Amino acid sequence: MENEESTMETNEITITAEPQARPDQCLFRFDRKLYSGVFYTSDPVWSEEWAPFAAAVFSVGGIRGVSLKDDQLLITLVEKPDDWRETARGVGQASRDFLQNSQDLVKEGATEAQKGDDLLRQRAQTVIDERLNPGLASHGGFIDIVDSEGRSLFLNMGGGCQGCSSAAATMVQGVETALRDAVPELDQIVDATNHAMGANPYM
Repeated sequence: MENEESTMETNEITITAEPQARPDQCLFRFDRKLYSGVFYTSDPVWSEEWAPFAAAVFSVGGIRGVSLKDDQLLITLVEKPDDWRETARGVGQASRDFLQNSQDLVKEGATEAQKGDDLLRQRAQTVIDERLNPGLASHGGFIDIVDSEGRSLFLNMGGGCQGCSSAAATMVQGVETALRDAVPELDQIVDATNHAMGANPYM
């Protein structure tokens, strides 16, 4: 009995759900790393082959986007829910069931196998990771893709960039220029940051 109890404690997975400012999004924090880097998919069928963990999350229903980053899972719903609790319970249970089976969350080669709008978002993410964020980090800032609709991106400026008086210029002259140079197929690039909540709000 002692051994059984010890095993149960070892395998216990702690997940915290945090509804976001956007009512159609919820962030789940795990007590372990899920993925090194950032991975996003909006394709449940594709995920069954390449991203089994995302496929398990999609099975909850009503989800249009799944994003993994380190120990975090960000989901975007098709429609704003009246109450997040039911969806959160479903995502939590699906995540626990999957993780307890110790499967690969994202298969090797998945990012290269992406297609359509998800591929464009992944190409944009690579630009952010490799070209933009290293430079912004020297000023205490960073850029995140918080959502995408078709070929349009919605970005969040965090850290020292949030509320910075130079944020608008950085977005247009630096971020947007770099993204359009590397991924010319993109449509709108929208600054979705709540700059009023930054350390030095200007809006």
